[in-house]
Amino acid sequence: MNLKFYVLTSENLEALKRHTSLEYSNIPKEQVVVVINSLNPIYVQEAVSHCKHERIEYHISESNGTPSKGKNSVFDIFLKSDVEYCVLIDGDDFLTKHGVWMYQHLASLETPPDAVCLTQQASFRNLTDGAFILNPFTVDYEELFNVDYYKVFRETAKLSHEKATYFESLHTKYYKEQQKYSEGTEVHCRVTWFSRKAAEFKFDEEIVIGEDTLQMLRLKHEAIEGRLNFYSTDERPATYIYDERTYGIVMRKSKLGNDFNWMDDYLQALEKMKDLGQLHENMLLPELEVEYPQDYPYDEISLETSYVHTLENEEVLFPKNASAQSLKNAYKFLKDLSIQQAA
Repeated sequence: MNLKFYVLTSENLEALKRHTSLEYSNIPKEQVVVVINSLNPIYVQEAVSHCKHERIEYHISESNGTPSKGKNSVFDIFLKSDVEYCVLIDGDDFLTKHGVWMYQHLASLETPPDAVCLTQQASFRNLTDGAFILNPFTVDYEELFNVDYYKVFRETAKLSHEKATYFESLHTKYYKEQQKYSEGTEVHCRVTWFSRKAAEFKFDEEIVIGEDTLQMLRLKHEAIEGRLNFYSTDERPATYIYDERTYGIVMRKSKLGNDFNWMDDYLQALEKMKDLGQLHENMLLPELEVEYPQDYPYDEISLETSYVHTLENEEVLFPKNASAQSLKNAYKFLKDLSIQQAA
């Protein structure tokens, strides 16, 4: 099998069950590899029991409580196998059925990409009126730079003058660097798809928050130098859903988003990459184009993040990353269907 979906899990059994659930991702069990990377021995046993019961391949890897260590253990397991392509999924998040189809489609190509990262990403957040989807990493930089962060930190977070000044400077530098080196209006682009060649580039285990962004920028350098085929893909509709309804390591480390010392560690690591010539200002990855069947359906969750094309002055609901030809085929199919239904 040339593709497997690697689920990295540390603490949430109900979230783990979603990956093969018919109501959520519905990934075929024979294509799932669960990597249990946890400091909680009770959870490890629960996850093992679940995998055995469902006959899902699993591995237990050494954990130090950081995402980087867990993700590197996934790469180690992947590279020791004979699998050619890996979809890396944080166990608290999940793929849509559209995502499962798209990644399986990529694996069927004569020459699949080495890496794929996401733009216009989606997440679930739990508010008083329930969960909803938004784009957490797509920003308006002009608007963002007009925010008075000092005032926010002083009056909202009730920080001291010194701390508010420090965090304001970190915010300004962090977003200016992301504006230069990331993908357009994206602060962060999660990489979901890896070839064996791409998986050789490990995550920095000294970085607790932002390790995935640094790794993405490292892969981008390799692509710009002509050593990897790396694409971005527009998440309308979503293939991958961040589930921010759980209290994960990012929220713990940042004290619910009120401590930004992690930005200093990130910026120092970014400076090292800059010194090594691994950053490329204002350069974008090529965008992925996918050949969809003319009657391609969305799954229910993805409809929340759908994309409307305009073709011959008519609106066509179809994935944003559809190739021009598959979009034309879909338009013709829908038009013919409409004529048949009207007859």
